[in-house]
Amino acid sequence: MASTHLALEIHAAKVYTYSAFHKFKQEAIFSIDTCRTRGFSERGELEVTTVKNSSRKKNFEVAYNPALSDDTGTRKASCSCTMFERTGILCRHIIWIFSSSGIKTIPEDYVVNRWMKEYLRLRIFNTNGEGTENMQVIDEKQIAMSIMWSEVHEAVGLLREKGVADVDSFSAVIRSFKQSLSPLGEVLNKKQQMEKFLNCTACEVVTILPPKNSKNKGTGKRFFVTKTKAMVLARKPKRKCKNCKRMTNHDKRNRLTLLKDTRHCAKGRLNQKRMKERRRKS
Repeated sequence: MASTHLALEIHAAKVYTYSAFHKFKQEAIFSIDTCRTRGFSERGELEVTTVKNSSRKKNFEVAYNPALSDDTGTRKASCSCTMFERTGILCRHIIWIFSSSGIKTIPEDYVVNRWMKEYLRLRIFNTNGEGTENMQVIDEKQIAMSIMWSEVHEAVGLLREKGVADVDSFSAVIRSFKQSLSPLGEVLNKKQQMEKFLNCTACEVVTILPPKNSKNKGTGKRFFVTKTKAMVLARKPKRKCKNCKRMTNHDKRNRLTLLKDTRHCAKGRLNQKRMKERRRKS
């Protein structure tokens, strides 16, 4: 239902979808209630009209020339609010200019296909693949292909209950028919199809080899200096050594690295003694 007396709204109800017409109707109501003309100016071949929007307390410029031809690729009107470029629906300012100029139908340049009723009509077909009335005619070849695929799938479904001999005979029929459709009388493999498509033959000897695999997950393990190792070891929680009966960072199974921990147990003192003998011999 139209909410205003504008002929543009009546035309919009005929071409737009329900959601698009609801947005257009709101803009048409606002154009009558809030838009007023404040001034005129010229910008080349276009006439720039200053439209005041009382709801936003701001002026907008609408460039419009009714004599401008559509063949030039330029729209007849454009507004500084850029609502049409963003949503595809005419803004209240352009509707105000069109209604003031006596335009009763929305120009074709401002009717976007995605908002039209005709582009939302789906094609409906009966069981034989024939289109119903008031629908676009589809290609007969496409209908025949759809029917053929349905028959093939039905035949494959029936073969599930048959034996291997029936499956082989069905495959032989398909292969023979495929060879008859080929222009050369033979079926090309994947390599031959690529050579035919590229119009060249593949090289027998390949001189370019693929590159070697390279590691791309990090740069390996990080090496720490002695000071850093000692700091990391000092932060670890201490455990009780069964040999020296002390709370340290070593035990009798691990190799001893710190001299201050080696002197607390018998094994550590033995290792320390061995190190001194090696130094004397050297």
